Amino acid sequence: MRWLLVLSIVCFQIVGAQDIDYSTGIGLESLKSNDLKTHIFILTSDSLEGRETSYQGQRKAAGYISEFFSSINLTPAGDSGTFFQHFEVEEIRISPETRISLNIGNKEKNFVWRDDFFLDKVKDTTVSGRAVFVGFTDTELTSEEEAKIEGRIVFAFIGKKEYAGDTSKSAAWWRLRSFRSDKGAAAVLMITDEEGNASFRQAQAAIRGFGRNNKIMIMKNDRPFIKPNKVRFLITPVLAEEVLKSKGISLKQLRKEAQYNKDFRPVFIDSVVITIHTSVLHETKKTENIIGMLPGSDPDLKSQAVVFSAHYDHLGRDIDGSIYYGADDNASGTAAVLEVAEAFSLNPVKPKRSLIFLMTTGEEKGLLGSSYYSHRPIISLDRHIADINLDMIGRMDAEHAAIKDTNYIYVIGSDRISPELDSLLRKTNSELGQLTLDYRYNSEDDTENFYYRNDNYQFARNGIPVVFFFSGLHADYHKPSDTADKIIYNRIEKVCRIVYRLGWKLGNFNRLLTNTHDRK
Repeated sequence: MRWLLVLSIVCFQIVGAQDIDYSTGIGLESLKSNDLKTHIFILTSDSLEGRETSYQGQRKAAGYISEFFSSINLTPAGDSGTFFQHFEVEEIRISPETRISLNIGNKEKNFVWRDDFFLDKVKDTTVSGRAVFVGFTDTELTSEEEAKIEGRIVFAFIGKKEYAGDTSKSAAWWRLRSFRSDKGAAAVLMITDEEGNASFRQAQAAIRGFGRNNKIMIMKNDRPFIKPNKVRFLITPVLAEEVLKSKGISLKQLRKEAQYNKDFRPVFIDSVVITIHTSVLHETKKTENIIGMLPGSDPDLKSQAVVFSAHYDHLGRDIDGSIYYGADDNASGTAAVLEVAEAFSLNPVKPKRSLIFLMTTGEEKGLLGSSYYSHRPIISLDRHIADINLDMIGRMDAEHAAIKDTNYIYVIGSDRISPELDSLLRKTNSELGQLTLDYRYNSEDDTENFYYRNDNYQFARNGIPVVFFFSGLHADYHKPSDTADKIIYNRIEKVCRIVYRLGWKLGNFNRLLTNTHDRK
């Protein structure tokens, strides 16, 4: 009951921590782990089917979020007086006809997408040619060898030669995304490792694209993606081994030669004709961001805004029907934004600036929703003081799980554009005594590139100060096993308290933050 909440605030004011601005107390005390748990269990229910962008489960999640925004009296800030900001996406599916065929003598052997190869970009095409194994992506060729490659199918081991033995996750991430471009080649097939983090099966789980299922999604009319100059294939070692058999060469031995023999030269194979046929199907679909706003209390500053963002979409179902529940990624951040929005709504005192609660879709497809918002903001981007982004804040990574430490949060980007934002964050955390702020992924040298992989980047690239809260990767990342029963709810509550108080400070700051980057 509301009167009990008010009574708890009175008690809180008597015994509360030092330096807390009691004008925000009611909202602060409304943030509860049980409410977060309710949101997350709803968002990860079977009926929402993993919340894949443009699918029924995502639309159900959008309905739940918009109804909640309405119940706490936020102002609809989407299209035509609704909470929804609609946009179109294009879903591109691999046709069952897509295949790679090997013709050896009078025999033909076919390899199929998903089991034997996959692609991250595709166009309708059929090419044929004989094979050449060139080494790694950085193996240099002579001019004579380059001329001889004309019209051939190039096989290359993933990544640079110097990293071939590096089996760490971060190295695998880059190796699996590597590509070799040989002028005149009919196609380039990248050979994954036999096992480990850079194996074909791991690549299917780690890379967006046509690996987990037979489809990708892009913003409608993203023509450069639909019709790329080059299509990147990742193939199994088994496919490459089959080509080499005709010449009596072992793939394992060839990999060793390419890696350690400084005199290694490309291996040309004329006894096999390789035909690659790719075919795609296109479908235009609709999806939506959800935007609620709490208007600012100051007549002048209400035209400026603090943004609280989280993506509510996830991966949906895979081709076998398994649901990817996405409890941590990102029902955790979604629930946090909902609770912070309610906290501001409950508090009788409102910030001077307007608060925008932006729930994006299409993040898992390549930051689509946040990209759309950045091109069509409800308040001009140059009047956004900051974006506070929450994604995967509900679990522990392996390092912290080993010592059972839940009292941390990774902070990314808070000092990159405006050091003032980071100062406000540190002061807020100190006042509340909540969590250890860990900046390890904030470095420009972060090999995981988290700063660029999340919705905050669409604001940062426009010069808007951002802070991204994140609790790290874990074994259930992008797997059906990312479920609500594994979430650490009291830690999300602590993050919410930091976000709420930081949002309050930003909402009442006497000017826009000092910005070390020029805004567009």
